[in-house]
Amino acid sequence: MLTLTDYLIISGYFLVILVVGTLTGRKQEKEDFLISGRKLTSLQATTTIFSSRIGAAILLTYTALVYIYGMGALWYFVGSVFGLFVFYFFGLKVKKIADKQKFYTMPDFFFFFKGRFAGYLATIITITIMFGWVVLNFTAGAKLVSEYTPISYDISVIIVGVIILLYLLAGGFDAVVKTDIVQTFGIFLLFVLMMYLLTTTSTKPNLVFMDLFSIPAMQIISFFLAGFFIPMASPELWQRVYAIKNKQHFRRSIFLSSIFYIIVGFILLLIGLVIKADIPDIEADTSLIVGFSRLLPVGLAGLSVVIIYSSVSSSADTYMFTAAASVTQDFMEKTGLTKKGDLRKTMRYSMVVLMILGIGMSLILRDIVDATFFFVSLTMSLGFLVLVIWIYPKINRHSVNLSIFACLIGVIIPASVVGISEVLVQYAIGFCIGGLLLGFVVNLIKPAKKDNQPL
Repeated sequence: MLTLTDYLIISGYFLVILVVGTLTGRKQEKEDFLISGRKLTSLQATTTIFSSRIGAAILLTYTALVYIYGMGALWYFVGSVFGLFVFYFFGLKVKKIADKQKFYTMPDFFFFFKGRFAGYLATIITITIMFGWVVLNFTAGAKLVSEYTPISYDISVIIVGVIILLYLLAGGFDAVVKTDIVQTFGIFLLFVLMMYLLTTTSTKPNLVFMDLFSIPAMQIISFFLAGFFIPMASPELWQRVYAIKNKQHFRRSIFLSSIFYIIVGFILLLIGLVIKADIPDIEADTSLIVGFSRLLPVGLAGLSVVIIYSSVSSSADTYMFTAAASVTQDFMEKTGLTKKGDLRKTMRYSMVVLMILGIGMSLILRDIVDATFFFVSLTMSLGFLVLVIWIYPKINRHSVNLSIFACLIGVIIPASVVGISEVLVQYAIGFCIGGLLLGFVVNLIKPAKKDNQPL
């Protein structure tokens, strides 16, 4: 149970986030609300990229994978690091085109290069992915609050959602960026807590190189591919590329955020191994939360809640805004359901609706690991297609359209029939490749319309 001081720390954190988000919205231009005026500096971009990536998918899911698979889970992180490295070169090209064409969302890329149909299909996947990560982070935040406090899981979900919604409505993307700076400070404090735990616990992590290969080869491939392709199709990362001031700031922010990301991954591996050895037979989903609550001194409980929650909320607000932006700009504006001048108002309505749906889904879906595999599979299959387009820009539109459609089928049907696990990644890639090949055949029969320009 938390002490009065712990509750004051938590309340103080919530208050700071709300004040920062609300003040951001004062005298704000439309472009600031939508994409921070495309003027993010290296510091702002580094903190918002880093903090948005260190959410439930990394803190809780990755620790859960370590708890289940040991060092074999590191392959997911190895893949992620390689993926960020590749994305750096791809992002430089996307940044140049996005500045010229005024892109706001990832589907804008598909609308511009591969036509409206591909754009709308990419919009469906983007909204699904981002909404899924919102639900995942709400679930993680609620489990955190309910683990440390007498507040029930259901009430915790509502508290997490409402606080995020309030500052998003006030400041939009600008509020996401500015609150990410506060939340990044909290994440760095997490390093301190984890290092304290590693140095004070009597159990030391047992690192044996060959343990990396202790899991089946297909699991290694699934973990690596999932990590590798995710950056290529992370709508929130694309949005930050668009918002960065210039290429110089882009280079710095990607490099620095990647370094921090690697450090977090290694420390989490050590923490997961310690928790697995010290506290066997607990639920993997909440192994990090339970591990902190049992292994840290009581006086640090409130601080650990704030730190982990700051990581979760820094991702949840990002995904919520990105999902609302795609609903508003990629669907409603392009279909004429809303006018360009009403974008801010429409986006606020979208955020309210998505928030209500997100809270509702979080009350139903409570398994973090399964949910992560589902949305990771969907993300990385689209990432595979993006990589193909980058390598071979002249790929015909039939192949692109059928591949995106196959991505959806290749995740939803196997998940329903076979179940959700790391194998879903392989199904997703297989269907995506099948869609590409089928598109080549269709293009021979009926050639597709030519694209705007090569990437």
